[in-house]
Amino acid sequence: MKRIYLFFSQLLIAGVIISSCTDDKYDLLQGTWERVNVEDINDPYRYEWVFQDGELTMYRISKEDPSDVSIRNSGYYSLEVNPLGTGLVLSNTSNSTWNDKWDVIKLDNEQLIINLEITGGIILREFVKKP
Repeated sequence: MKRIYLFFSQLLIAGVIISSCTDDKYDLLQGTWERVNVEDINDPYRYEWVFQDGELTMYRISKEDPSDVSIRNSGYYSLEVNPLGTGLVLSNTSNSTWNDKWDVIKLDNEQLIINLEITGGIILREFVKKP
């Protein structure tokens, strides 16, 4: 009987730890992230993704005229945290390819790196946190 009690106690503790990690990562994700566009350094626009309370808004901003801002996409997000890693689930965006579970490679106070395996390759997005 003691073994069963010990097992369920450890299971409960693990659940609390995973839950607190999810909250921590969710808090880290909140805010504005500027995409590092290594594919096209001459792109006349910069791109920002804003994560706020489960909603994601993607902006395109002119480098020449920062007041020229347009919403490129929007949708919803959630985080899935487990002992094997973290996933960023996007949904209801107008880009159906993106409506999937992205692997979170790195998430801290400064960087967000995510990737999505698709047929024929991988989409990789790198961001830096804006103050």
